[in-house]
Amino acid sequence: MGQSRDQPPVSLRGRMTGSREGSLALTDAAGGTDTDVADVAAAVEAASSALVIALGRAEERILPRVSVSQLRALLIIGRQAPTNLNQLAEELGAIPSSASRLCDRLVAAGLVTRRTGSTDRREVELRVSLEGQRLLDQLREFRQAEVALVLAGMNAASRRALLAGLSDFQRAAEGLDGKGRSAGHDVA
Repeated sequence: MGQSRDQPPVSLRGRMTGSREGSLALTDAAGGTDTDVADVAAAVEAASSALVIALGRAEERILPRVSVSQLRALLIIGRQAPTNLNQLAEELGAIPSSASRLCDRLVAAGLVTRRTGSTDRREVELRVSLEGQRLLDQLREFRQAEVALVLAGMNAASRRALLAGLSDFQRAAEGLDGKGRSAGHDVA
């Protein structure tokens, strides 16, 4: 769905926007009610590329310490703690034995703790250790610093509009079921 460098800029409300690098600008996307949802979706997708790059720069500062797959597992465990090996494997899209080896490395690095499940002794509970939490906190600080650099290039009114839009976006996303439909609404 992204826009390549060879494609012309996408029109937002009849205006051609974009730069020589082929990225979209969100110049008029929030201006009125007749904004085409597909055009805004394309612009948001393009803008998200800039966000991914900024967040990637923050992750690069952490990666010398852990691999990409270890960082991903650590983020999942931190978000869903306690979690078990099967849940982690499912989130990672991996088989349990691969997730187990990944956890072995995280435990050896002192970033994750394992213990027998409190409700089922056959299950293993995974939690982020204090050192792992410090690493996640550091990543969060690096990410926020990278995003702040981008936000500093925006005027105050644009930052307020972005904040309001992102809040609405989050509420709408939380209102969707796992199939991309509004929760509680059947599609005919």
